[in-house]
Amino acid sequence: MSKIFDVVWKKSENNGKALWERVGVMLVKEDGKKSLKLDLIPAGDWDGWLVISERKAKKDEPF
Repeated sequence: MSKIFDVVWKKSENNGKALWERVGVMLVKEDGKKSLKLDLIPAGDWDGWLVISERKAKKDEPF
């Protein structure tokens, strides 16, 4: 089974707290190969950095 990561960028800050927006996903397959899918490319004040973070299970997801 592939492991799923979210690809996010720091869109802005509000009272010192970062506001993140998901722009795609990264999959890591069992054989170690990685695939990246971007749904959008940030614009405006984007500094070129994206962050890969492990996807957290939602409360209504069984896994």
